[in-house]
Amino acid sequence: MGKEKDTQDTTLKTNSSSEIDKETALDMDMYKTIIMFEEEEALERSSENDAESFFDTCNQIRNNMSEIAKLKSNNDASTKEDIRELQVDTALAFMELKKLNRMEKFRTKFSRDSLTTAKTNVDNRHLQLQNLLYEVIHLKKEVLKCLQFKSKDENILLVSEEEFYKEAPESISRLETTQNDPHQKRLARLEWELTQRKQLALLCDNLSENKKSVAASIESKQSRLDNLAPQLRGILEASKPLQESLGLPLDKIKLEHEKAALLSPPLYILYAKASAFRDACDTTLVVSVEGDEEEAKRTFNQDGGQESDSDNEGQSENIPEETPVHKKRHHRISKEARQEEKKLRLLQKHPLSVKIIVSFKNDTKLKLQFYYFTVLKVITVVSDLLTVNLGGISVGDMLASESVLRELYPGDTGFDSPNPANTYQLARQKLGTFSSLSLGIPYKWAQWMAGLHFVPVDAREQKSVIQDNGQDSVESVLKEIKKRVRARLDLCAEIRQLESGSLSIFTDSIDAIPQKIATILHKFNISSWKNYCNTFNYSESHKENFMTSSDIFYEAILRRGSSELVAYIAIKPDYPKVTSVFRIIFNSNISAGVDIHRDIEREINVMWDKPPTLSAQLQRLRSCFDIYLETESMAPREKIFFHSVRGRTRSRPYKYVEIGGGIFTHR
Repeated sequence: MGKEKDTQDTTLKTNSSSEIDKETALDMDMYKTIIMFEEEEALERSSENDAESFFDTCNQIRNNMSEIAKLKSNNDASTKEDIRELQVDTALAFMELKKLNRMEKFRTKFSRDSLTTAKTNVDNRHLQLQNLLYEVIHLKKEVLKCLQFKSKDENILLVSEEEFYKEAPESISRLETTQNDPHQKRLARLEWELTQRKQLALLCDNLSENKKSVAASIESKQSRLDNLAPQLRGILEASKPLQESLGLPLDKIKLEHEKAALLSPPLYILYAKASAFRDACDTTLVVSVEGDEEEAKRTFNQDGGQESDSDNEGQSENIPEETPVHKKRHHRISKEARQEEKKLRLLQKHPLSVKIIVSFKNDTKLKLQFYYFTVLKVITVVSDLLTVNLGGISVGDMLASESVLRELYPGDTGFDSPNPANTYQLARQKLGTFSSLSLGIPYKWAQWMAGLHFVPVDAREQKSVIQDNGQDSVESVLKEIKKRVRARLDLCAEIRQLESGSLSIFTDSIDAIPQKIATILHKFNISSWKNYCNTFNYSESHKENFMTSSDIFYEAILRRGSSELVAYIAIKPDYPKVTSVFRIIFNSNISAGVDIHRDIEREINVMWDKPPTLSAQLQRLRSCFDIYLETESMAPREKIFFHSVRGRTRSRPYKYVEIGGGIFTHR
């Protein structure tokens, strides 16, 4: 009984649970059905109508709540039924709001799903479009490659068609086939090109074999010449005594030329020009190369090595870095030491120099030593004039080599470097002027001889300077030097006579000079630029700037009785081309005006048909002093003249005319 009862209970429980599941399933199906209906209804309904219904329902709820509030405030028992009805209506209105909310949610969800679906479709279409565009671009590139494709045969330079048909055999040209078919014509021309190249390659091989045989022959002959060189050197060594006896210094010339090859280019040009002039025109000229040959070789090798510095720098960049090695510390060079090193490098000159010796009569020689400064790029000259004892007190300064060579050409004093760049180079190192460094004198004619030409700073100098080119520069400069030295030697002899008080008798002068003169030359001695400036209040900054410190100054004292005249003489470096300049001063016994000084100075300095000598000018000065004293009745009258004075300036008859015994007239 108990078991049956349990069985029945179990059966009842099972049946009840199955019924519950069925009910739950029915409820779920009903919920889904309701949801589906509401979704369909939401899609069918208009959102604008639902919005109006929403606002109406809200107004209804608001009115009902207001009404309920009023009824409750009355505290009337009869209003409970009305309140109950209003509450039911309000609850139904809330149910309506919930339904409208569900409708809106359904529509929003549907819109989002539609938007997502549309975006997915757009993305798929865009991706397809991109794939198609990429395929189009790829196809275009392939087409372009095909259009731009060039075969290797296009780079081959073929013979022209006329030459092809003219030279190619019929088996290759095939005129009937290739005339109208460009492709067959191209193939035929390529075949003919291959045939020709095979022939040329065979010819090249034959020529290479011939070249090898010729090279072997040359090598064998070169070895024979190399073996012959020691024998020739032995013969030359054995022939040295014969060369010395015959006066043929072949070895000396060879060594000189080898040494000259180490010169800097400007000095080498100077050496070559001077040697050529010596061999052709002047055998007494001595040209030699002096200096440290070993140092010159090192300098020459350094100059050659500098050209390959760029290559070495490029190679050094490819060297792998090595591990650092600890080395000793080196003290840094001080700033003053670096500055001094820069100055020494700036003033560095080439180890070799060129020496030229110009010989004159009476064992007079002029030594010219030419140096080249490698950084300043200018030639300097150190000169030395060797003369015998000429005597005289005032001759020493006149024969100084710097004085002799000064202004060999107009304006070429040698005080400044002709290279304008040197001014800035020396100023940067604070070295002062070029002349203060004692490096020699950088004459312009020395630069011309060495083939160096610089643009002058002054444009007027460009017009006045004579630019000699080529071989003529050495010849013209040496001729000018010889003329200058001879003129200076003649002037020294003339000054020596003047110091002794004797004057030459002028018989071959173009200008008439009286010989019988009462005024005597009492004293003739050397003066100075400082004395000249103090006497006449003259300076370098004077506007005339006719007298300079480079002139040679002398002082001559003339006397006649108690009357005395002092003449200050400025001899130009280019004497006698340029006449000496006289300035006169009378002693205190003679009261002469400015016009008297001017007339006498003009007569001495200007009134000549050709440039006079110093003695001729002194002779005329003596005659003018006589005329002045005789016209002023300060001395007995010994000269013949018709009028003592003439004109408002009271000029004197200083002009001498050889008529009869000689008379003096006015200009």
